[in-house]
Formats: sequence, C-alpha cells, structure tokens
Amino acid sequence: MKPCTMPENRFCKTQATGFTLIELAVVLVVIGLILGMVFKGRELIDQGRVKSLAAQYSKIIGASNTYYDRYGAFPGDGCPDATPASPAACTEPKNGYLSGKELGAFWHLLIDVTGILESSDRESLYGQPRTVFMSSSGMLGKNLNWLDLPGGTQADKRVCCALDKMIDDGNANTGSVIVLGGNYNPQTDCWSLRGQTNIHLKLAP
Repeated sequence: MKPCTMPENRFCKTQATGFTLIELAVVLVVIGLILGMVFKGRELIDQGRVKSLAAQYSKIIGASNTYYDRYGAFPGDGCPDATPASPAACTEPKNGYLSGKELGAFWHLLIDVTGILESSDRESLYGQPRTVFMSSSGMLGKNLNWLDLPGGTQADKRVCCALDKMIDDGNANTGSVIVLGGNYNPQTDCWSLRGQTNIHLKLAP
C-alpha cells in the first residue's frame, strides 16, 4: 500500500496495488494454453503408441508369412527343439499350429536363424518380450496361436481399445484382437477407459 501526503494531494486517498482484471484474465489464458498443450501432448503420445503397436503387429505377421513363403511352413512348426539350427531341422509333422517347444522356435527361427526379425521387434511397448501360446478354449478359441504379454494385465485399456478399432472390429471379445476384461465395443470412447488389461493378438493360422 502506497501512502500519500496532504501537500501532494488535498484529497489524499490510499492507493492499493494488485492484479487488475485484465492481468488476471491474461494469466488464466496462459494457464489454459499450457494445460491444453500438456493434454494435447499426452494425446499425441497415446496415439503414437497405438500406431507403433499396430506397426509392430503387422511386422510380426509379415515376417511369419515371409518365412512361410520361403520354407513352406510357419516358423516353429514341426520343430522338435526350441533352438533349431536351421529351418531344415524342423522335421516333425507340421499342422499349422504351434505348441510345446515350437513356441520358442518361432522367435528363434525368425530372429536368430533367418534374421527376418530383430530382437527389438519382439519387445512390447511395456518392456516385456512377447510370447506365443496356443489357446485351448473360451473366447480365444481352440488350437489358435496368439501373441501375448507375459505377466498378465500390463497393457493400457485405452491403447488396446484404440488398436482394436484401428485394425480389427472394435469389440473386446471377438476378432483378431482379444482384450480380456476390456468391456468395450465400436461405440465406446476408448480414451475414457481406465486401468490395465491383457491383450492377445491373433498370430496363426
């Protein structure tokens, strides 16, 4: 508060200092812009994760098909050992499904033997290496191979839902993208979902 003296002003009044309404409005606008940029940045990051996951899945499927075209079987099919020295070492009957040691041979053949994929192509967005397993029943079906994340529920529901809408049917429990406990459909706002879940991506056949 600034004092004033009578000689300077006969009608002396105390003058208070502080923010004017215009200054407050400017501050609020700036804060709003900053928050808007933060939320927009997070949205762009999340959308980038969806696109990255879709590209990774497409690359793995493409690699599996490339291997099939070259060697006449899916990688790992008919392999008696999880670390075959070459595709020619997979001499057991082939049925188009992977189980047992064939599951490990899938990655070994694609990454270590043929070099169709790199080891980084197996890593998920959440830091764990993807695994392959065969379903036996339920919504995943019988005798189907899926890409999975080890350790259960580690994937962001929002990202899973958005991926499902991008490359599949948008339903959590059907199609090539199965999200256990996803509870969403094509009309769901994916970015309103909360929590983590487990996502399965159909591999073969």
